[in-house]
Amino acid sequence: MIRIVAGLALGTLAAMAASADTYGRHERVQVLATVGIEIDSRLDPAAATSTLRAVDVKYFNKDGGMWVRFTIDNGGVLPGSRLTVERPVLKDVRVRQRDGSVEHRPTIELPLCVGRARLDTRLSLSDRSNYTAPLTLGAADIAKLGTVDAAREYTVEPMCEQPRDARPLPARDSGRTVIEAPPPVPVPRGNARFACDGRQYCSEMNSLAEAEFFVANCPDTKMDGNHDGKPCENDSRW
Repeated sequence: MIRIVAGLALGTLAAMAASADTYGRHERVQVLATVGIEIDSRLDPAAATSTLRAVDVKYFNKDGGMWVRFTIDNGGVLPGSRLTVERPVLKDVRVRQRDGSVEHRPTIELPLCVGRARLDTRLSLSDRSNYTAPLTLGAADIAKLGTVDAAREYTVEPMCEQPRDARPLPARDSGRTVIEAPPPVPVPRGNARFACDGRQYCSEMNSLAEAEFFVANCPDTKMDGNHDGKPCENDSRW
């Protein structure tokens, strides 16, 4: 009898522990910034990477490195509405589209709050505005949290400790743009002499090496018409 009771007690504790680390397939997540904003997220164990779908994604040069500015828009459904964020680009992934064009998807770091868990994530940033859930958490980030029960939704509210200077966005200001930017990060030496600055054409390049850098790292370039990775092949200067 004692063994049965002990077994039941252990089973109950195990179930409680599992439940505490089990999330629904959709959860509300807070971006840990100076101004708080909540977004809807989809927890997808089948996703290889975590992706944030934002609007107005723009590259720019800062402190000798490549940065990206983007706006998180939750549609006004959750606290806060729009938050414009600036982050250093850790990696720029080029994704070829069906029409032959190339989409640039920068990788950034962004701290998030899921329930009581702070999650330091690396997100692939995609310029999309027609998705219900702007954030998808992939397998690696889900592993830091626990498990996902696909039959459940919205099981926890974000309850992490905010930065000391954090403040909620007042309802009357919920549509304004607030820029949240971290301190600069070191730039790899190999890229120090070139930086994305909006130039797009071969005639604006000063060397073949510069053209190759722009095609490999900068968005919206017009220097590789046949998409073979070799820019400015008809430029007689080199």
